[in-house]
Amino acid sequence: MESGKIIVVANQKGGVAKTSTVRNLSYALAEMGKKVLVVDFDPQYNLTTSFGVLPTQAPYNTGTLITNLLLDESLPDTNEFIQKIGSVDLIPSSRSLTVAEANLLMTPDSNDYLAALLNPLRLSYDYIIVDTNPSLGSLTINALTAADEVIIPIDPELFALTGLQALVDTIKKIKRKLNPSIEIDGILFTKCHKRTNLYRRTYGQVTKAFQSLPIFNCQIPYTVKVGDANSYGMSVMELEQANPASLAYLELAKEVLANA
Repeated sequence: MESGKIIVVANQKGGVAKTSTVRNLSYALAEMGKKVLVVDFDPQYNLTTSFGVLPTQAPYNTGTLITNLLLDESLPDTNEFIQKIGSVDLIPSSRSLTVAEANLLMTPDSNDYLAALLNPLRLSYDYIIVDTNPSLGSLTINALTAADEVIIPIDPELFALTGLQALVDTIKKIKRKLNPSIEIDGILFTKCHKRTNLYRRTYGQVTKAFQSLPIFNCQIPYTVKVGDANSYGMSVMELEQANPASLAYLELAKEVLANA
């Protein structure tokens, strides 16, 4: 197996379906025969619960693992901290990641701890997909430093452009100083109400403002089923195979594979 690709799903704006994108893209890629690991790198641990895992059930999580690395302590064996959930593997998160984040802030040159955790796992997976928290703080910087590619989900509603330029500038800076191999895989439109004027206007603004950035052809339509699936610990494809969002996430997986 070739060394696996690390994809980070990032946007410092909340509510843009980062977690849903990681949850459903990972399932779709696994359905296509790929070996996939997802990493919850958000102290709110929504991705963890979307897999039906409670942080209290996980002896190790991204918070405790990063803390181990910060203290120069050895990591546990991978089968102790990687949970197998159906066809997808998961490194869960918990509130302890907040403590790790504070310690990262106080540690000089602390941008590559997530890379140190994930790089040894590349040989075991085709894709490692990382969910990030809604900020441009030390956790997201660590994720981008580890990344080969970034998917930027945006909700084409009011203020969709807010913060997008800051994120793109940050990625450029990281490419220059910390991680020369990072690329933007594309902007992904999520929660789309395609019939509304607001959607059409925002889509036009984003494509005009970021002409140099790739934009995924597939767009994820708005449906309550995505949130329902997350709350049941399922992907939307498992909940309702013919749902428009299910079909869209399968298309996204095909585009991600085509970009490989």
